[in-house]
Amino acid sequence: MKIAVFMGGISTEREVSLKTGSAVLNSLIRQGYEAYGVNLTNENLVTSFIENEYDIAFLSLHGGCGEDGRVQGLLDLLGKKYTGSQAAPSTVAMDKIITKKIADSLGIKIPKTYTNKEEIDKFPIVIKPSKEGSSTGLYICKDMEDVEEALESLSNRSVIIEEYIKGVELTAGVLDGEALGVLKIIPHDGIYNYESKYTGGKTEYEYPAKISAEAYENAMRNAKLIHDELKLSGASRSDFILCNDKVYFLEVNTCPGMTETSLLPKLATLKNYTFDDVVKKIIFTSHKK
Repeated sequence: MKIAVFMGGISTEREVSLKTGSAVLNSLIRQGYEAYGVNLTNENLVTSFIENEYDIAFLSLHGGCGEDGRVQGLLDLLGKKYTGSQAAPSTVAMDKIITKKIADSLGIKIPKTYTNKEEIDKFPIVIKPSKEGSSTGLYICKDMEDVEEALESLSNRSVIIEEYIKGVELTAGVLDGEALGVLKIIPHDGIYNYESKYTGGKTEYEYPAKISAEAYENAMRNAKLIHDELKLSGASRSDFILCNDKVYFLEVNTCPGMTETSLLPKLATLKNYTFDDVVKKIIFTSHKK
C-alpha cells in the first residue's frame, strides 16, 4: 500500500500544514509504510493528485483548497481513497456560520451571532473569517471603530460576527467516532491567536482539563454530537468557550493539526494512544468510507 502525504497548499495555513505533513510522513515511515510527501503549491494543486501514484492520499491540509471539500471532491472523481471526512461534510464544517446553526439546532450553546454590523447591540464582539482556521484574522472589537477596521481588513473574505464571551478556552477531540477528552488552553497573553498557537512558551495546555465534571462531559458529548451529525470521518477537534460553567461551541476542525505538539495528539494520550497510533487510526478510517 502506497501512501502520499499531501501538505502545504495555498491557504493562510500553509506553513502549519507543512509541519503537520512532515510529522505524519515521519510517523508513516517509522511504522514501515511505503509513504512519500507531496508539497502542494499554486502550480501543482490539481496535477499532483492526478500524476502521482498512491493507494491512499493522507490529507495534511488546513484551510481553503484542502479542508473545505474541494480536494476531497477531486479525489472522489479520481476514485482515490483519502483520509478524513468526505467532500460534503468537509464543506459544511469549514463554514463556521453554517456549523453553528447546526449546533444550535442540536441544542448546543453558541455565542450570539450577528448577520451584519448594524445588528450589533453590545461590545466587545469578535470578527473573524468564517472559512479559515488557526485564528488567522481574529479581531476583538471594543467599539464600532474597531468593527470598521476589522471589516476593512477582512473585506476580501467572508466573516462571522459574534459576541465575545470571556472565559476558558477548551478543545475536545474525536477519533474514529470515539471522544478522546477535553483540553484546557491557557494563553499567557489572554488571547489564543496565531502567535499564541505557534510560538513556543506562549501557551500552556492542561489535559485532562481541570473543570467541573458536568462541563467536561458537556464538551465531550457536544464534540461527538457535532462529529456524528455532520457525518465526519477520521479525526475532528471541536473548540469551545467555558463561561460560568456553560460550554459554548465555536467551531469544528475536520483536519486538525498533527505535529508532535498539536492538540489532537495531546488529547489522544488521554486514551493511551501514541502519535503513531493516531496516524494508524486515521489511515484505517480511510478504508471505511
